[in-house]
Parts: sequence; C-alpha cells; structure tokens
Amino acid sequence: MNGSELLHEAGALVASGWCQGEEATRDDGEPADVRDGTATRWSLLGALQAAALSDGSTRVEDVAVAVGAIAELISDPSLANWNDEPGRTSDEVGLLLERAQALAAEQLRDVELPPAPLRVVI
Repeated sequence: MNGSELLHEAGALVASGWCQGEEATRDDGEPADVRDGTATRWSLLGALQAAALSDGSTRVEDVAVAVGAIAELISDPSLANWNDEPGRTSDEVGLLLERAQALAAEQLRDVELPPAPLRVVI
C-alpha cells in the first residue's frame, strides 16, 4: 500500500469512528489495539497504524510518504497531540487526511513519471 493509499485507508477508518486519548477504542470507549477486531474508533495515529498493519505490502517508505504529507500540513510534531487537542473534531482529522492524501498522490506521480527522453541536437 503506497503512502496515498495508506492515507485514504486511514481516512476511511476515521470516518467510521474517531477517538481522542487512545490510539483506538471499542464501542464502550475502552482502549483497543489498533489491529483488534473490536476497535471501532481510531485516532489519527491509530488509523495510520491500523492501515499500515492491514496490508503486508506496506513498506517503511510508504509510511514515511504518508507522515511526510501530514507534516507539511500541521505544525505539531506529534500526531497524537494534534489529534487530542481540545476542540479538535473528526471532520478536521478527516480533512487533514484528505489533503495529505492529495499531497502524497502528487508526490508519487512526480516520482513515478519516466524521465523525459534526452534529445541531442547537432
């Protein structure tokens, strides 16, 4: 899963349920492991972890692209602190993930473009 896909998957998780104070929680509000099938709500960091761990093809480089895109959009170096800021909303987290996904997709397009053919004029 590339960085853009990782951010998309994290956004889908946050859209289905978002939490603060824990990486993931169950319906009853108790903490859950991000990979646990009982998790129903995820923080920004928890959603990224769950998405990365859900696909065995995700590489460290893919996570770096995703986190790098987020870092371009927020000034807080801690994803957990940013997520848990009082007054933060799930809509803000979802919007951040959408914008970061667009940035990551743009970066991937730039990297994946083949080099232009070299033309020698004599």
